[in-house]
Amino acid sequence: MKNKIKLYKQEINNIYSTGKHLRSSYVKLITLKNSFKKNRLVFSIKKQHANAVERNKIKRRIKAVIHKNEQINGFDMVISVFPKIKTATFAEIEEDFKKILVKLEK
Repeated sequence: MKNKIKLYKQEINNIYSTGKHLRSSYVKLITLKNSFKKNRLVFSIKKQHANAVERNKIKRRIKAVIHKNEQINGFDMVISVFPKIKTATFAEIEEDFKKILVKLEK
């Protein structure tokens, strides 16, 4: 069983107010360093993304990209997606996310 560390509403508000805001063509990422060795994720995907199957597919792809890039650990992240992510392939999402990670490391 996975050990999940929950993000509470007050923590999410703190991420929005003091976190680092990064944008790319498919996602908006707000990050804040945490005291854990794991990433904690919050997704913000609007209902305009067709149906639950489509929204879950987007979440799975983003989680896979984050898991593949092991250099990002210990962050709280709020991830918002833009509508054109629906037509993007996994490779395009991965490349786009790598651009954000370069900005994050600065």
